[in-house]
Amino acid sequence: MSVRIYVEGGGTTGALKSECRRGFAEFFKKFLPVGKQPKVIACGSRNEALDDFRTALRKSRGDYIVLLVDAEAPVGSAQEVWSHLEQRDGWTPPDGATEDNTHLMVQCMESWFLADVPALSAYFGKGFQASALPKNPHIEAVSKQDVLKGLENATRQAQTKGIYSKGGHSFAILALIDPVKVRHVSPHAERLAATLLRLAA
Repeated sequence: MSVRIYVEGGGTTGALKSECRRGFAEFFKKFLPVGKQPKVIACGSRNEALDDFRTALRKSRGDYIVLLVDAEAPVGSAQEVWSHLEQRDGWTPPDGATEDNTHLMVQCMESWFLADVPALSAYFGKGFQASALPKNPHIEAVSKQDVLKGLENATRQAQTKGIYSKGGHSFAILALIDPVKVRHVSPHAERLAATLLRLAA
């Protein structure tokens, strides 16, 4: 079965959307079998991702359609994805949307980076200060604001890459981090990976 993932990210430029697709593709290929990679569609904003997901569900001819967006806030351990999206964003699930084909990066994509500090250090190089990152091992409990501020502070003295910026660095880092480490500390990342592995079987 062909899988298409509609992801939040990539902004409004073709170049950044290409980087977004590549970053997610590299991340997924590290744990999915060869030839079983999903097609990644970089949608831009959250609302654009939802709109594209809705359209894809309506027009699908057998493909498995997945939505992947930032949670933007804490998600209760027993809270369903659509319950969170309805409460936070006022979204209602389109026809064909289920808990199985809707996934969250909690609380944002950059939260995943905290799972693999050695990859961050290797990417930013000299001047990177890992001690400035949030210390909570439960990365989904760290607020988006604290994640981004931590990345900014940790890279303030980075001599080659400079201070972290979402468009400038995020997808290159995503391509480098270890999915095993992310899945170990992010239940929602594990949920996404388990879904993709089941579909690839």
